[in-house]
Amino acid sequence: MNRRTFLRGACGVMLGLPLLESLRPRDAKADPASAPRRFIAFFMCNGVNMAKFFPSTQYGALTAASFGATRAIAPLAAYRDKLLIPRGIHMAPRGYGFDPSAGDDHAKGMGCKLTAQPLVQGSQYAAGISLDQFIANKLNPPGTPALTLMVGSKTPNVRGHISYTASEAPVSGENNPWLAYRDLVGGTDLEEEALVRLTKRRESVLDLVSVEYEALLKKKLSKADRDKLEMHFQTVRDLEVSMGGTGIIPRELSPERAAEIEAIDPDTVAFDAEFKKVGRMQMDILALAIATGATRAATLQWGSGAAGPIFKWDGMAHEYNHHKLSHGNTRDDDTGSAVDGYEEMLFNIDRWYVGEYVYLLDRLAGYEEGGATVLDNSAVVFMNELSDGKRHDFRDLPYIIAGSCGGYFKTGQYIKVTRQSSTVQDKDAPHNKLLTTFANAVGCTEEGGGPIANFGSFGEPGEFDELKA
Repeated sequence: MNRRTFLRGACGVMLGLPLLESLRPRDAKADPASAPRRFIAFFMCNGVNMAKFFPSTQYGALTAASFGATRAIAPLAAYRDKLLIPRGIHMAPRGYGFDPSAGDDHAKGMGCKLTAQPLVQGSQYAAGISLDQFIANKLNPPGTPALTLMVGSKTPNVRGHISYTASEAPVSGENNPWLAYRDLVGGTDLEEEALVRLTKRRESVLDLVSVEYEALLKKKLSKADRDKLEMHFQTVRDLEVSMGGTGIIPRELSPERAAEIEAIDPDTVAFDAEFKKVGRMQMDILALAIATGATRAATLQWGSGAAGPIFKWDGMAHEYNHHKLSHGNTRDDDTGSAVDGYEEMLFNIDRWYVGEYVYLLDRLAGYEEGGATVLDNSAVVFMNELSDGKRHDFRDLPYIIAGSCGGYFKTGQYIKVTRQSSTVQDKDAPHNKLLTTFANAVGCTEEGGGPIANFGSFGEPGEFDELKA
């Protein structure tokens, strides 16, 4: 049984710690197979530039050539041995009105992606639980939902939600990193005295557990555990420093930085200008939550369906938002004029998102446990609302899986999972089979025992056996 270690300060502040092998009972073995397995969805809205997304090499082992400069996945080259890229998966229920479901293709791309359920007429929300919350119900402590985070502006309908606790019960992703972080470290349960110390007196969460931390360091810890503990606390400290504008004010700042933070309006977290900064804060929080055992499932949603930011950073200086560019048009309803060079703009957006995905993988890979890393014991899934956004296509969906989930997945591979000659198809390989595979990979079982047979109400039963080790 995995033990979660906490530090509790005098004011009731509780901070979770990573698994420290030195503090395990003497008869416990560092068995990688016993480490908790996790599911993380890294979700983008709209579609991708399909011509430049997937590996340029043949199916089989991923090589350096699979990640050439003309590929959106190029930033992932260093992780190729830990990646699994399936090809030929279509969404279930299908788009284009092929299957009975309310909602347009954008609504289905959001509400059906993690549920494999139809949208309900009227509300247009999904008719069932999403995979992340299903895993949380099965594996988290009772009453602990999946972590649901968001970056950017939130649409108050099906297009703004990917996570569901039940039929027509969407979970609103938290897009304010300070609120997410405060909840993670127990800030929502703090007594008034602790809240005063955290805000008015400008004391860090780490300062409130400093005595307990010093006592922990005096124990006989291995070098690996000391390094892990130092990284964990540095992550929290770095997060606090970078999160000044969203509510927490660290104790030591330069006058310049203090002035910047004082001038920031916390209501701007959903603005495009904050997109990258908030995204990285959310990934730090997510990695922290996963590594410390706060949850076994999490989602990070970038933007809302049929929307998205106007990218004006990291070499991009776009005039139109992501959705308009996905249609190559100056208007969302396609009644405007064509946008010259939009394909290259989409490629740059795709490559940027892949780079942010790498940032999350780096954070997860930095935590070691039982001879492996948190990344090794997770399935971190890069997924999109659609494939070809201009066509609203639900076929040949872009998926990347990072981490073997404790050895469940076959990594370092590019695998075609459809039996059809073309990957742009809807005859077999429905995406609910991928959701079923993830459910079993993390260790979920049916009520009576045994593996999950079928997740969702559309598609086919069973797993993608081709993806399993």
